[in-house]
Amino acid sequence: MPPPAAAAPLPTVSIIIPMRNEAAYVARCLDSVLSQVAGRRDIEILCVDGASTDRTPEIVAEYARRDARIRLLHNPRRIVPIAMNLALAEARGDVIVRLDCHSEYAPDYLEQCLAVLRRTGADNVGGYITTRPGRDTPVGRAIAAATSSRFGVGGSAFRVGGAEREVDTVPFGCFRRDVFTRFGPYDERLERNQDIELNHRIRKGGGRIVISPDIRLVYYNRSTYRGLASQAFANGLWNPYTLYLVGEGLGLRHFVPLGFVAVVLALAGAGIVWRPAWFALAALLVVYAAGAAVAAVPAARAGGASALLVVPAFAVLHFAYGFGSLVGVLTAPLRFRRGPNSPPAPAHADNTTGAKR
Repeated sequence: MPPPAAAAPLPTVSIIIPMRNEAAYVARCLDSVLSQVAGRRDIEILCVDGASTDRTPEIVAEYARRDARIRLLHNPRRIVPIAMNLALAEARGDVIVRLDCHSEYAPDYLEQCLAVLRRTGADNVGGYITTRPGRDTPVGRAIAAATSSRFGVGGSAFRVGGAEREVDTVPFGCFRRDVFTRFGPYDERLERNQDIELNHRIRKGGGRIVISPDIRLVYYNRSTYRGLASQAFANGLWNPYTLYLVGEGLGLRHFVPLGFVAVVLALAGAGIVWRPAWFALAALLVVYAAGAAVAAVPAARAGGASALLVVPAFAVLHFAYGFGSLVGVLTAPLRFRRGPNSPPAPAHADNTTGAKR
């Protein structure tokens, strides 16, 4: 009998962590990464600081002094896609793992990412998120429950759980290095939706995105209604901006809150000249409130929250997101000089360009 085949060598891995003003989270994030790469010298951790005004760079620099695998890069232009492309130009790994400071990662996160990448042959893999509050308060728990519910986030698969399967996007992502040569780098015009747009480009080019329950992470969400509103508004705002700049990449589900808010405003305005429109508006809001109340009960039970606080979390999330998208529709031609064009050339996708330090 022939001897068993030797195990495939482990790939070298570059972990990239964009960050800005993450002093409250960066140590926890780095600790959760370092705990699972002990003894591995084929790992590098590239922390890309976006001109933080708090102690984020100092905290990372202290970690880097203790562990030579950690490097601090500087991103004066602040936004995530530029951070990613700067780090890609410096990265030496065969596999690129993009992480986020607002998260903690399971002890076997990296191991499972590599296993799923190898087993499925996918171009990018990721896992399901467990959402927890940034601060453990009644409102924080309610927001975490709302953003883990299908009523709250609709078809966002990675937030609500499921089986291993192909999807349109995953949180953050573990990529084969050649993805960025074949499909191009991150689109540096996109302050948000850059992961969604890149994954759409991969799928459009024949690549595959796989999500697996074996890959587990915790995301710390906003813990106040005001913080949730700000986050949701910005996310909604960048949906029309993304379509205006790229021309594709988003699905219908991303614009459901926009449709809802547009109908509410249209009925409210029509009621000024046609009073029955106000009755239709009242009926719509009653139906929405009833649906939110029904959905809040299981969401609250699963998240250890109060259903009475989950209902307003749903409303803040949906209305802020919808208003953000409406503003995006109205302002995109004013904010950007040109409409859809091709994705950027992969100028940062190899090691030929150095990053500023």
